[in-house]
Amino acid sequence: MLLRYVNVFTLCAVLLCSPLACAQQRQEVLLLTYHLKAPFIVDLGTQQGLYYDLAHYFNQHSSNYWYKTEFVPRKRLNSMLDRPFPHVVVGVQQVWFKKYAERMRFTKPILHDSDVFISLKKNPITDVTPQGLNGKTLIGVQGYRYVELEQALNNAEILRVDTLQEEHVLDMLRLGRGDFAIISLSTLNYKFQQGEDKSLFYIANEPHESINRSLMFSSTDLSLQQELEELIASMPDDPQWLALLAKYNLDQRFIP
Repeated sequence: MLLRYVNVFTLCAVLLCSPLACAQQRQEVLLLTYHLKAPFIVDLGTQQGLYYDLAHYFNQHSSNYWYKTEFVPRKRLNSMLDRPFPHVVVGVQQVWFKKYAERMRFTKPILHDSDVFISLKKNPITDVTPQGLNGKTLIGVQGYRYVELEQALNNAEILRVDTLQEEHVLDMLRLGRGDFAIISLSTLNYKFQQGEDKSLFYIANEPHESINRSLMFSSTDLSLQQELEELIASMPDDPQWLALLAKYNLDQRFIP
């Protein structure tokens, strides 16, 4: 009889701690991203990538919220931000969302990153100033802005051809469709890990943009703010989080 009660108690404990039960007991918060690229989203269909792992990591350490990662296009996200916003945007920095500065807050960075200039090693581009890139062709990504080069692009001093996804710019470089590209270092490191031939490419010393990837949330949600701040404060020294970064070939350079 005692054994039966023990088994029933154990079963109840397992059910209470199951992901479904935990999700039902906590308030759901979406981790929204418009960055459809590795390592953040490796496979949208199977929900693989660092930002999916981030939601799982948060869920293991949270007792108040249940986090779920979802991809949304930037235009749709902007529309969502114009209304009361109970969720979180992941992997962004304040300069990208100046319009919402009074309504949104940002956590400390969860990742240091940069957008780097890359060219073929057989024809390296070392001067990445607008003057040094004069007459060159940029392989860009449809819908992306390259702020430091915008004037030169508008004046046709730098030409531009676009691909649909950032991960494809390396293929375009190899095919000779342009002289240089701009790609996130995190994406590049992941591509190298997956077998891309690093020896073919030259990375300029000066990045196009240094990026502190943070989480953005409503300034009125003080409870969520407190939890996010507590979670993020422990991440740089947490072996579990560091192992997740290493999974995508993100080393000490990426740790804030």
